[in-house]
Amino acid sequence: MPKAGRYREGVPCWVALAVPDVEQARRFYGGLFGWEFVATGPAELIATLYGAQVAAVGPPDTPAAWLTRLATPDVHRTAAAIQAAGGRLVREPYEVPDQGRAALAADPLGAVFGLWQGGPVPGAGLVNEPGTFTWNEHLSPAPDAARDFYRQVFDYTYDRPRDGYTVFRADGLPAGGIGPVDPPGPAAWLTSFATADADRATAHLRALGGTVLAGPEPTPFGRSALVRDDSGAVFTLIAVPPDESAEAA
Repeated sequence: MPKAGRYREGVPCWVALAVPDVEQARRFYGGLFGWEFVATGPAELIATLYGAQVAAVGPPDTPAAWLTRLATPDVHRTAAAIQAAGGRLVREPYEVPDQGRAALAADPLGAVFGLWQGGPVPGAGLVNEPGTFTWNEHLSPAPDAARDFYRQVFDYTYDRPRDGYTVFRADGLPAGGIGPVDPPGPAAWLTSFATADADRATAHLRALGGTVLAGPEPTPFGRSALVRDDSGAVFTLIAVPPDESAEAA
């Protein structure tokens, strides 16, 4: 995951939680990550950590889920590229006052993702620190088809596959992953949040009413666990060594 700041095209730059009860989410994630919140609407919040914006929380367009937004310098151009490559627009490009422009799309496999054309707000102001997102990946029953779609839209290049999983690169730098879903299920983007200690974080998550679906267990990227919050949104907790953290730009 790159440092926060001006994000390269195609890089995951922002995450948003669609959830039916924002006050419930405030309690859960405030307890889990120490987030503080700023209201931006009647049922919308911006989560902050050390004063930096790290995520959005709002009412759902879908069942409770974390949404990955990918950076673009031109949301209209990227929206057209998505449709040309076989995807569809869930929400046409729109203005977010004093922040930027956005759109919501679904790829040909059905995975929903967002676009973000940063204005005054280029994306998350802090990443890779405990309590912030650190990695985003697309998991599906057909990762080759996913790789082809995102290559067409964002010009991704890919590292050599490892057990069907590949790191994708934007402008030559690692930006996320695409791989098979196990056990088999629908295609989706998965957000990983950094933590200093995956075991302690999962114990805390359980105490807050969340569910541990798998792990914690060692992975090539750090000790991690697949979890679900108390509203049903799935994400990953992954231990990130302190020397891999990134400060806000």
